[in-house]
Amino acid sequence: MSHNQMAEYFQQEIPPYPTPVEFWVSDVAHVTVESGFKRILEMEQFRPGAGELSWWGLKMNEEEIRSAEKRYMESNFPNEPQGLNEQQPFLETFTTSPPFNPEKSRYGNYRFTFPLTELMEWYKEQNCGGKAPVLRVYETVTYRQEIMYTVLIHSPEDNQRFGEYPLLEVSELVRYQDGKIIWKAQAICETHWYQFVSGEVQRLNTKHFYVWDHVSLVFHLPNHKALKIPRERLIKALEACKLDNIDLSRYEGSKNKEERFLEADMKVSDLKRELEDIKMEVDP
Repeated sequence: MSHNQMAEYFQQEIPPYPTPVEFWVSDVAHVTVESGFKRILEMEQFRPGAGELSWWGLKMNEEEIRSAEKRYMESNFPNEPQGLNEQQPFLETFTTSPPFNPEKSRYGNYRFTFPLTELMEWYKEQNCGGKAPVLRVYETVTYRQEIMYTVLIHSPEDNQRFGEYPLLEVSELVRYQDGKIIWKAQAICETHWYQFVSGEVQRLNTKHFYVWDHVSLVFHLPNHKALKIPRERLIKALEACKLDNIDLSRYEGSKNKEERFLEADMKVSDLKRELEDIKMEVDP
């Protein structure tokens, strides 16, 4: 999709809301189902499920959302009284799309979260011969209510193979800087319950459904390559998450969503306790 087409897509009639909002994100996450979670722990590595790409998403925290809010106010209302720029948090009213709901996922109950700097360092040493990975604009995929910007991360050895994809530096929506993904989000609300007028939040009489966007990172792992991570570090990075209303995990068993979450939560808790017990034995 071209930039002009994208602009038209976002110019639909919708109540005013904060846009664009620039998020500086440090952590990324990989969500999987039970079989994937077991395989990752057993092999101590992330490998592509199909093809040559390992998929990751941004994992934002409250501090990063608050910082984005502050940048937005300073950029859009620079001449307003100081009180307006330091008002009560308002962005949380609008960040209602899936990327801002860390408690849930559409892809499974097991989430591994790492600082992007850590993941990039592993990838650099294990797959790039110690050279800096290359980041490119891979593709923009548009669904009925979702737009996904995909960033490709690959070895410099594959520059010729992926030369048709622009370097990430040319993107107006996503950048990589100082170990963070800087995402200029265009649509942060899945469902609009409020509007934002002159720096103030106003409740709507009726809700509005609209498109939402997000960023995915894909690490290129060809020829049976992998991201190898010690089991202890994997367990530290692991947490259980509930399934979203839309379930894309392709589960075919008989357990409902709540039962699957409780099972995942118990298994994650057992692994965390196992880690603590080992630590106490080593360092009583």
